[in-house]
Amino acid sequence: MQKPLKPARRKTASREASAPDSATLRSWLSVVRAYHLCDAVLARRLGALGVKTPEHEILVNLRREPGITQQTLAARCFSAKSHISGLLTTLEERGWVQREPDPDDARAKRLFLAPAGARMAERTAGVQAEVVAAMAESIGPAQMAQVTDAMLRVAESLQAMLD
Repeated sequence: MQKPLKPARRKTASREASAPDSATLRSWLSVVRAYHLCDAVLARRLGALGVKTPEHEILVNLRREPGITQQTLAARCFSAKSHISGLLTTLEERGWVQREPDPDDARAKRLFLAPAGARMAERTAGVQAEVVAAMAESIGPAQMAQVTDAMLRVAESLQAMLD
């Protein structure tokens, strides 16, 4: 006579070992929540100017470094080159961005703000500065330095996982 089979035990030890504890999970979720709220506040305030967040990212990057290429811009905006290309076309149509030939590479274009784009970039940078200041004021300089240090270490760890 055969013995009845025992139900298979699930292997949970490895999952439990890698699962974050509740304090770690709360910390992670607080970062995610703060990021999303920051994004929502920024989007709302930029929207009042008729600008979307990705458009703002392009404007402030071109304000910071005039003449960068579309490829560099895409990397700075953490976006696909094709997505940036479509946004640049829209911003060109508004008269905010100009594409000029790269003197060193006939295939590439250099990106610059047109005068109207420079004025809008100044306004959107002001909105961003207000949001950042509100975040910083809520915790003070010492805690902001701790947040900066912690997020730099987290970013290094995540970058190592990609490399």
